[in-house]
Amino acid sequence: MIRYYQETCCLYLLPFRGWGQNGWRNGARKFFVISIIFLLHTLSSYGQADYPLLRSGDLLFKGGAYTEAETQYRKALEEKQKPTSNYNLGNSIYEQNRMTEAAESYKKAIAGTSDPQLKSNAWFNLGNTYYQQENFGESIKAYKESLKLQPNDAEAKKNLMLAMRQLQQQQQQQQQNEQQQNKDQQDQQDQQDQQDNENNQDQQQQQQQQKQQQQQSKNSPGDQKENVSKDEAREILKAIEREDQRVQEKLKKVSGSKTAPVKDW
Repeated sequence: MIRYYQETCCLYLLPFRGWGQNGWRNGARKFFVISIIFLLHTLSSYGQADYPLLRSGDLLFKGGAYTEAETQYRKALEEKQKPTSNYNLGNSIYEQNRMTEAAESYKKAIAGTSDPQLKSNAWFNLGNTYYQQENFGESIKAYKESLKLQPNDAEAKKNLMLAMRQLQQQQQQQQQNEQQQNKDQQDQQDQQDQQDNENNQDQQQQQQQQKQQQQQSKNSPGDQKENVSKDEAREILKAIEREDQRVQEKLKKVSGSKTAPVKDW
């Protein structure tokens, strides 16, 4: 729950009653608008031009008209820069669930004020914006700054403990997520390695089959016939050479023998 700062004013404001626990009744917004118009005319006599805008913003904020309240606070800041205006502008934006913008307004309020209570409340609300964004580390820092200015703030202490608990759970969850991510990556790598091994085995089997097919092609009947014919041809040549050698030897024997002289009678 954020902390609200209301501008002080000596003027009497119309009381707002009879809204009930279930929200505004019919015509409530019109009543607010009429009241604000009356208030603006009444406060116009005061020297500070931002005062009517701030007071109307306060009324709209209390009535739950946060968008309209934001408009009034922005107009007031155009008239005069005040840390309380930035603070309440941050509150109106916070209620519209625009945490990043609300945080910027709180930071401006912190930087622009020396009031310890306003600064402590701004730090507290800033911690709430970080908490809503699950930025628990920055939320813890903001609550600690708030407690430095108001050490006895029980609500700030409670929120600080909640933020510290949430940060611990967040870190544990992040660690589990990282472990699961690493496991998933390892499983994916193992699957890829297994697939690569299977592909390599398939490739090796295909290569082995191709070699066997090539070897069978070399040992086919046609090749065997061709190899036998070559062997037979060599044997035939050798036989021919041996036969020629015997013929030559016989010729040598015949030519070297002596015949008896023929008588010429």
